[in-house]
Amino acid sequence: MSDTKGSLEDRRVHPATINPLLKPEISIILPVLNEAPILAEALSNLPRSPEVEITLVDGGSVDATQAVAARFPHVRLVTAPQGRGSQMNAGARLARGELLVFLHIDTGFTSVHFAVLRQSARDPEVKAGAFYLRLTPPTPFLRFIAWGANWRCRLFGLPYGDQVIFVRRSLFFALGGYAHRRPEDLDLVLRLRRLTRLRLLDPPVTTSGRRWLQHGNLRTLGSYWFCLVSHRAERLFTRRWPRQGEL
Repeated sequence: MSDTKGSLEDRRVHPATINPLLKPEISIILPVLNEAPILAEALSNLPRSPEVEITLVDGGSVDATQAVAARFPHVRLVTAPQGRGSQMNAGARLARGELLVFLHIDTGFTSVHFAVLRQSARDPEVKAGAFYLRLTPPTPFLRFIAWGANWRCRLFGLPYGDQVIFVRRSLFFALGGYAHRRPEDLDLVLRLRRLTRLRLLDPPVTTSGRRWLQHGNLRTLGSYWFCLVSHRAERLFTRRWPRQGEL
């Protein structure tokens, strides 16, 4: 593993980067794989504060992802076996914050979202949650998909990973973290729902609809519903998904 550090002079690195005794309140964990084209912009937009630490977990990129990450000394760069669940668990093991925030690299997370999240972190009643969703570009179909996703969250408390899932550190470890196979986000949310009510936050985070555009709207929609139905069926009728993750 590698740990990238900076100094006060080069990028105004916050004290938590320099003083290991200063514990951050929030730990943002980003799993990545070959995301060099969008990485710099995504990292530039993340908040820099003594209250937050950022860990980028690379799953073995063969492009310039690690070189781009090295330009951000306030971001810890580590490697882990490929797979979102495995990578996010690796980041959680290193995290020191009381609130673990799992962020997809193509989901925008601004200072406004951070302020709302920080307020929730200080509310002892909030154990876990996510943000409402907006998809970009705002085509009619993607607006409809985001609308449906938000109603799914309101009615059933089922946010997905692109909605910035956050969990109290103690609860995440008690649940054993993520599974190492997909759908790791849905599996974690279903286990969380047994123990707490997930808090949904505004304003919505904006997530790229690149997967929908690349694979086709109806095909992607079908794959999401198939994933949801098959996962619920496996949980009901098989033992493939235990109550603990693979942290």
